[in-house]
Parts: sequence; C-alpha cells; structure tokens
Amino acid sequence: MKNTIRIFSLLFIFMGSLLAEGMLKISALSGEVECALAGAEWKPASLNQELNSGDKIRTKTGKAELFFAEGTTVKIKENSLLELNKIQCTEQKQNSSLKLFFGGIKAKVVKLGQGGSFDVQSPKIIAAVKGTEFALDTTNELTELQVLEGVVAISDLLKEKEFFVRENEKAAFRDGLLENPRQMDPSEINRVREGFDFSGRAAPGAGARTPGLGGADIEKEVKELRELRNDLAELKDRSNLEDKQDLLERISDVQLGKTTMDMHGYRVRTDNYVLRPEPKMLQMLNITKREGGPNAGISSFEINDTFNKNLPPNYMDVKIALKNQKGWFDKLNRPEYFLEKETAAIRNPYGDVILDEVALSNPEWNKDLTKPMWEQPFKEKFSINDKMKWRHDYNYAAATEKFTEEYFNNKIDVISDGESTGTTLPYDISKASLTSDGGILFKDTYKDGTFLEKYIYLINDAGLVQPLKDIDKGNLTWEMIYKANEFGPRTIDLIVLPAIFGELF
Repeated sequence: MKNTIRIFSLLFIFMGSLLAEGMLKISALSGEVECALAGAEWKPASLNQELNSGDKIRTKTGKAELFFAEGTTVKIKENSLLELNKIQCTEQKQNSSLKLFFGGIKAKVVKLGQGGSFDVQSPKIIAAVKGTEFALDTTNELTELQVLEGVVAISDLLKEKEFFVRENEKAAFRDGLLENPRQMDPSEINRVREGFDFSGRAAPGAGARTPGLGGADIEKEVKELRELRNDLAELKDRSNLEDKQDLLERISDVQLGKTTMDMHGYRVRTDNYVLRPEPKMLQMLNITKREGGPNAGISSFEINDTFNKNLPPNYMDVKIALKNQKGWFDKLNRPEYFLEKETAAIRNPYGDVILDEVALSNPEWNKDLTKPMWEQPFKEKFSINDKMKWRHDYNYAAATEKFTEEYFNNKIDVISDGESTGTTLPYDISKASLTSDGGILFKDTYKDGTFLEKYIYLINDAGLVQPLKDIDKGNLTWEMIYKANEFGPRTIDLIVLPAIFGELF
C-alpha cells in the first residue's frame, strides 16, 4: 500500500541497516521492566533485546541496563520512564539523545571522538556529555544531576543559566531555578552508586576530590569544555526550534523552507508545508522552484490524507491524537481516526506526473494474523502520465495469513490478493541499492516493459553529495530524481527537507 510513500519507509529501513544494526541492547534486567517499540503497546522487556530510536523503556518494580555498541552503559532504576529520542551508535562512534520523563538513570559514557555526542533531557534541564559517569534523577518537584567522573554541561530549559558540573559535584533544578553546582560528600557519592547496583552490594566508598592537572591535562580539559559548550549550544538551539515549531503548530500550519544549490549547480528554493485544506484532511506539500536548467520552474510532491472524521482544530492536537491511538490491536476498540483516502502526486514543470491513489474501507478485525489487528480493505491505482501501471484490490478475507505477513514484510516478488480480478503488483518490491555517485536507487519494472527509477541523494547547501551515514545532520537535504519511459529525456527533480516527513510519518 502507498507505493509512492514506500520510497521513504524503505529509505529509513535501508539507512537503519547501515546505522542501527545491533547498536543498543538490554544487557541486564531485574524485576518488572517493559518496552514500547516505535510507539507500539507496552510489552515485557527481555534480556539482549535490541532497541532503537523512538523506543521507550519503563521500569516498575525492576531495573535495567542498556549497552551501546561503542561501550556506553545506561542503568535505569525503579519507577523510571526513558525515551530513546535518537540512537546512532557504532563501535567507533556515538551520537545519541535520551529523554528521562521521570525516575533516575546512571550513565557511563565512553570517551566520545570527534563529532560524537551524547545528551540527556528531562522536563526541566538539558545536559551534554563527552565521556563521563553521571546520574540524573527527576520528579515533578526536583531534578538532580550528580557527576561521578568527568564533566557534564547543563542548562535549564529556559536557557537562562548553564554550568559545568565536575567530578563529585551535583547540581539541582528546584522551585523554577537551576542551582549552582556544589561538592558531594562521600555518603552522597555512595548513595548514587548503591542506587543502581544490580547485585545489591554497596559500592566502594569514594571521597570528594579534585584531581591535579598538569599543563597537558589542562589543555585537554579546556578543549573538552569548549566542545561541551558547543554541544550544549546546539542542544539549546534545537530546543528553541522545537519550541517554535510547537508554537507554529498550535497557531497555524507548519512550514519549512530554505534556498540552496542542487547537485547540478542550479539555485533552488524549496518550501515544505503541512496544511489543513479541510477539517478531515492533512496535506504534505513540497514545492521546488529552480531558476535555471532543464527543470527550471516549479516541481512538486503532494500527499493528501482524508480521514473518517474531522480532526482536532490544532495541528499539535492532531499529532497527539494520531500518535496515541492504540486501537489497531484492540478488538473491543476500533481506532477513532483512520484513513478513507490517500493520494500522492509528484510533478515537474512539463506536466509529467506520478500518481498513486488509494481508497480505503472501514477497518475490519483480522483474527487470522499471527498478531490480530484491525485492517482496512483498499483499492489502489498507480499511474505515470495517466497510464495505469498496476492496480491492486486488497481484502484480507480473500488473502491468506502467509500472503499478508509476506506482503507487509516485503518478502515476495509478485503479490496476488486472490480476488477474481487476479490483480498483481508486476515487479519486485523495491529494494535499495547504492549508486556509484553516492546515492540510493529504487527501480520498478512493469508488465508493459516500462520502468520507473527513483534516485535519492543527500546533499549540502552547496549541492555536494554527502555520505548517507550523515542523514540525520540538520543542515542537509534530499535531492530526489525520478526517471521513466513516459518522461523521455525529462526527469522530476525535487529538493526535500527530511524534517518535513516527521510531520506526517
């Protein structure tokens, strides 16, 4: 379903295979601990379970330890909720961001190399780390940071204060204020260590101390503090951007845009919008405007989602309502909001168009799946320049469990839904392959012998192709080029800000 959009889900899966495989797992467990993977329902955690960006872990009567690929560990004490905002970790590099909603963690972060980052947020503070052992506890009334080794840069979310908290020091946010760091006494240090001890044994005592520094050590520390301050500044900028986006979403539509160069050297203005054309609709609109070259003029990418009922008036409330729906796996409670229609259209200035149209029926409970859930029968048509390449009518009652599971896991080449029409998808499910010039290629070949090629590149503002592993860097964009028999020598060439897809997907 949603062939055009499938490009992006496959891209994220492909990038995940480059960046995410085996990078974080649960290395120790005791008591009652649960995980929610990618927004799904809570389930009991298991030892050696792999976790990724967007996953959450909560401890009830238990404790847990997370192990990152490059050696960092995070211990979570009882009655805590931790979200893995961003996890990018290999044996060589760490770029991760965590959010502690309540409870406590103790992290031992392996020394980060050039370009590495590790940060933790609570509802009250943000903290940047380079190579440190520290504990963070947060409640409605109090947030405390205790540093056992190294240095942590900390700021309150009002951005009025920031401090370096050093070894055997603690800082607190209470009564709306970030307090100055102070030295911990040996009993406080012991309490921090003992609170996360899985064995139940007391940790060795440690007295408050300040290590002596020679000239080389001082120079090294100054460099690390400078890097920490830069990391904290980036965190604060990101927090400011998120605050502004939230405000925009509450007031009106979301718009992101920038002026840049494409990979062919032409100046481009791109504007990306999330709009509400009707109370039941969400629209994602990308407009790419070029000043010169074969694609001079306006190219566009538009997705229109029509739901079964009017959505909440504020966009932020729409996101919350859709994200928090848990009815897809609950037989007694059908999802409140579901799609009735979706169209995706990609166009160039010459009138060439790729069109995917999906009409969906009301959700029906499918008890035959390995994991029963609500499913929507649908009818989908895919065309290029008004020539239909395939159509697919899906009704779970006419399909086997094997078909359904294989379809949604992209494991089969040709798909038939078993209906009398015998409709099929006439090509291998697109799989990403790397190109010689640093991009990703998806190619579909149709029954009539024609093809559609989709190239995706990561570029900077100068139009230079960047390594795909840098996909999460905020200053980069995607250039997406579509080629088809029906286009002749023409292409559809779009510049898209990756952040916009976070608004709908």
